Amino acid sequence: MRVSIEHNEQTSGMTGARKDTYVTCSVLFTEEEKAIIKERDLYQRAFDVGAATKLDSAVSFVGSGVIRVVGVVMAIGGFIVGMVVGLGHGDSTLPTTIMFVGIGVAIWGWLRGRKQDKRIENPEQEISIKKLLNNPKFTVHAGSPAAAKGVEAQIRDGLQGLKHLITESAELREKQVFDL
Repeated sequence: MRVSIEHNEQTSGMTGARKDTYVTCSVLFTEEEKAIIKERDLYQRAFDVGAATKLDSAVSFVGSGVIRVVGVVMAIGGFIVGMVVGLGHGDSTLPTTIMFVGIGVAIWGWLRGRKQDKRIENPEQEISIKKLLNNPKFTVHAGSPAAAKGVEAQIRDGLQGLKHLITESAELREKQVFDL
């Protein structure tokens, strides 16, 4: 198993003043390890690490809710104005456009909120052997360079556990006879 771990920083926030630290890990299995995994069906074995993304701010959560409300108000308002203008035999192009834009904005707000909810519901990601075989690279968010060192230790422990499992699964033990 060849493991590569990299620490990197990215700027974040409206002004770019904040820095977020991420730990990116790449795992490549040897052909022998792949054969053992296949032979012993070890694909579902896994370990947990922190989430790949940072938790959104409270302002972002509120913003998602506001976006949804504004979208719904636009959709309903556009529909009502379109009906009134349409009954008066006027041009209802603008109200119809507002209605469809409102629907789009409401869906966008809902999708943002759903993404944020999923991040709260799943504070960790599960790294399975199957995932590593399909995509050997994963990223974990760490709040600071100091926290990144702890994340790296957690990743190392998890990968050492998987390596031990694969190594010990290579051969079955022979029959043993002993007296107690």
